[in-house]
Amino acid sequence: MNKLKKSITVRFFSIDVENSFLNELTSNYRANLVNDNNTRIIGIRNKKHLVKTSPSIFHLGIEVYPVTVVRERNTWQTKATNDGKISSIEVNQGIIGDPYFFFIVPQLQLVIGFTSGPSVSLKSVGTSLLELFSNNRSKKIKLELIPKEKEFSKLIEITDYSSLHFKIGSSSLSDVSDDAPQLIKDLSNAPYLESNMQLALDLALDEHEESGISKENIIEIVNYLSNHDDCTVLKVKGRNSDGSTVHLDFGNAFVNFKTEISTRHKYIDEKIAHNVLEDALSYFNSKNS
Repeated sequence: MNKLKKSITVRFFSIDVENSFLNELTSNYRANLVNDNNTRIIGIRNKKHLVKTSPSIFHLGIEVYPVTVVRERNTWQTKATNDGKISSIEVNQGIIGDPYFFFIVPQLQLVIGFTSGPSVSLKSVGTSLLELFSNNRSKKIKLELIPKEKEFSKLIEITDYSSLHFKIGSSSLSDVSDDAPQLIKDLSNAPYLESNMQLALDLALDEHEESGISKENIIEIVNYLSNHDDCTVLKVKGRNSDGSTVHLDFGNAFVNFKTEISTRHKYIDEKIAHNVLEDALSYFNSKNS
């Protein structure tokens, strides 16, 4: 069997939470490994997730907690065989879905991860994962992409937005996460959307109009799309407090690590995934040392 090449983009998130959570995370993670079964299936937002914890490792002197998550892909409804038989997909003691690979790094208040599934859901899956290791589920845990450019902070400083322009593949809108902005949800349900279609939108903005998009909406949309590999263009135009025009380009605004692997399988196994994440952590440390 010929080897397949797969492109991988690792994302870096800072953990925004009360300091006590990091101690809870460490103790709860280690307690989970003591159990005979370090794998469990849980329900998150109407989808099953298989969560598998692995023994911690030390990389460059830093303790790292590897976690693999398989998120149910419930858009797969039937299977069809070459004899013409069509039936439902039935799985006993397991799920069918997309794999997500994470390194949790408490010492750096950092989570790094990637997926071969919809990359836009990486943040929400990672957040739900951290909540599993919290003693108090009412605590708000946030994962924030780490900006590559200082310019990203200027997005919040814009007082009057005039346009939002982005391009994204239609296939990426087929399975949007529950916490997606309303605009993205509306696009995913659009009747004119076809598969393998490049969607380009140029929206004129005026939040003072009744149907306008608010500043919070724009920030939410930019945050969401910036986390998506298939979003090739993402630009915002507006004016700041002194009335001068501001043009911002967020097509490559956040820290990421890109690599390519060769495999004989259609999926990425955990050993390869951990090697990729170790390389990504080395890259991150070299940029921040």
